[in-house]
Amino acid sequence: MKHRLLFSLVVLSLVHFGVQANDNAQLSLASLADFPIGAAVPADPWPNSLMQSPQRQALMEQHFDSLTAENAMKMAYLQPAPGEFEFSHADALVSYAKANDMIVHGHALVWHTQTAKWMDEHPGPAHEITQIMDNHVRTVAGHYAGKITSWDVVNEAFTDDNPSEYRETLWYNNIGPGYIERAFRLAHQAAPQADLYYNDYDISGMIGPAKLDRVLEMIDDFLARGVPIHGLGFQMHIDTEKPSLEDIRESFAKAVARGIKVRISELDIAVNQSEQYQHLTPEVAQLQRQRYRDVARVYLETVPAKLRGGITLWGLTDSDSWIPGFKERADWPLLFDADFQPKPALEGFAQGLRGSE
Repeated sequence: MKHRLLFSLVVLSLVHFGVQANDNAQLSLASLADFPIGAAVPADPWPNSLMQSPQRQALMEQHFDSLTAENAMKMAYLQPAPGEFEFSHADALVSYAKANDMIVHGHALVWHTQTAKWMDEHPGPAHEITQIMDNHVRTVAGHYAGKITSWDVVNEAFTDDNPSEYRETLWYNNIGPGYIERAFRLAHQAAPQADLYYNDYDISGMIGPAKLDRVLEMIDDFLARGVPIHGLGFQMHIDTEKPSLEDIRESFAKAVARGIKVRISELDIAVNQSEQYQHLTPEVAQLQRQRYRDVARVYLETVPAKLRGGITLWGLTDSDSWIPGFKERADWPLLFDADFQPKPALEGFAQGLRGSE
């Protein structure tokens, strides 16, 4: 019954925006790709939790075969007190994914943001900070060994500067640059079957090549020395204008040249970066539609099948997006609106996955 209701909503919304409803009422994004198509979703106790929302579950089950925890697997929520791990909410997502034939991508083992308060306030010495990171990576990766297909092992370790440098964080300041390699080796020991990714933003051409080149320098070093790294996650929090398709293509190609997997790990496409709109107009919706189509098309054209780690949307509906709260502006960056109805962006993304012009 819930799927019949969802299909009716799909038809009504697509007709409103002038999209051919007959071609899309039964659309499933995952069926269009030979690689994972995913979405980042919240868990309990967030008010928009997937576990408490039949509408979000219907969208996930119709369109996606991959799931990422938006926040539930970050350090602050998995280890809220020293040595005390709280897996129940993240476990619920993993169980849901298994029950619905979805894989899970873990996000993220080591990050300098959304660490637990007790970690940030730990006075040291440095070897105790090393022990905290080691214990967290071993425990979390080990807990989900065989259940999680891939991990963002380290997230956002480099600055946006030119030249890009290591970001000064709790981990870098106490352990040194070797903390990244250390985390990858520990994750591989605990979960040897999982693909391990480094994940970062603005490496798809948004701010020039310096940051990506610095990340790839690290990856080249890791590959040369046998450090277990399998892929690079491109956070693509982009807009309808930047970066150019040529810059995106070149960025993907640089990673492909290393023989590593490429994931679009956090895709959303903002449309109100200049705050000129009070609501999503049909004209702007069509610009977003084309942009989603073009990004998917460039991914297919640039990344060979064996290196496609997948594409994950960073949220399900516009009401779930991080952008309005973080950027303090209205925006509508995802495939579904706040009423769970599909936008033209959905068909644009589907066209890109089909390879349609």
